[in-house]
Amino acid sequence: MEAPDRAPARRSPFARAFSDRNGDLRTTLLLGLVIGAVVILGVGTYSALLAADAGSPGTLAIWVTAAFLFIKVPLLAVVWWILARKRDPVGGGGWSSRECREILDYLETQARDCAGRPDAPERLAYWAREAWFVADSATDADTPAAVDTAVLIEAMASEAGAPVDRSRGARRPTGTAPA
Repeated sequence: MEAPDRAPARRSPFARAFSDRNGDLRTTLLLGLVIGAVVILGVGTYSALLAADAGSPGTLAIWVTAAFLFIKVPLLAVVWWILARKRDPVGGGGWSSRECREILDYLETQARDCAGRPDAPERLAYWAREAWFVADSATDADTPAAVDTAVLIEAMASEAGAPVDRSRGARRPTGTAPA
């Protein structure tokens, strides 16, 4: 959250249209936009093909040009904006306080869920390393909560008999987690 004495950051009309106040994408709106564009492209192409078959091939050329300029290029602009709007820092982190809290809640839930399983030591060691990574990458405001979560999960791992190695080399590759 922003300090009360600071004015909220100005947002572009694009951002206001396709994301909420928290910066999350309005997926239903975007999906509806894509579905609508596909329907318009389908109906328009069918109509242009019928007109071209009826003896007006110029109609097809006009439709292809108009569809490209007024439908496909704006859709590509939206896709480009979605991809380029938020970049994570190289070392990870860069999360808002809300995102960091969601990550910490997820890590704690996963750690609690795997307690008591036959492979709990390995799983808890993994979740402890992940929690320490979040603690190392969190902003100054979020670090205390992240450290508390990491200490809790590390204690659960120690209790299960897992040695916890905080080094980055011991981490699993990105995108993999124990099943």
